[in-house]
Amino acid sequence: MCVFLQAATNNKATTMTKALMTGTQCYGVPSRVRSDHGLENTGVGAFMIAHHGPRRSSFITGRSVHNQRIERMWRDLFASATSVFHSLFMYLEESEQLDLANPVHMWCLHHVFLPRVQRALDIFREGWNLHRLSGERGRTPKQLYIEGMMCQAGQCHRGIDDMVFRVPEEAIQDHDEYGIDDGVEVAPREDMIINVSNVDCPLNEQDFTRLEQTVNIESDHQEVDCFLACVEFCNSVL
Repeated sequence: MCVFLQAATNNKATTMTKALMTGTQCYGVPSRVRSDHGLENTGVGAFMIAHHGPRRSSFITGRSVHNQRIERMWRDLFASATSVFHSLFMYLEESEQLDLANPVHMWCLHHVFLPRVQRALDIFREGWNLHRLSGERGRTPKQLYIEGMMCQAGQCHRGIDDMVFRVPEEAIQDHDEYGIDDGVEVAPREDMIINVSNVDCPLNEQDFTRLEQTVNIESDHQEVDCFLACVEFCNSVL
């Protein structure tokens, strides 16, 4: 089941941790989390270890050997939700209406499109959690989650039991099922660090208020016009 999908303008550890928190508010803290060595995941790793305690593989880093389902979800996510934005942004860049090196252009792009991308992610997540799985006798991911919670409570599954009642620390079970890479740490490798620069708003509070009054970014069908209008407005006051 897809617990959360969060669009963001940076890949800071705090941003990723806050996104995880939105999922835990609805579905509880998972027993284990798997991630790559990216720097943005260090906050999640620190939270998982602090919450569950050390030496129980609460945070697993490294290459997954059981990633078919997530790879399928990423493919469907791109086809169903994000490909339209990818094509649109490519068009804007190729037509020289979007300059990726221009911080004003990048802020306007985030300002106009981030809410739209998030709405598309929310719709996809809801649909994904309710789509029927042929290999699970037509049950949906959400049905499997609820069924699992009801059947597995009290069976020494930490993530489930934490939502129902407190239990003693259990021994780690079935390492191979999680594809654990031995010896990895929460800290990322240098060759895995990718920095996404945060773009600050170039407008002061007064000008930002004027922008909101001038350009309606909530318009459902004029996103390109909204972007160009934001760029024009910013250039006129800067």
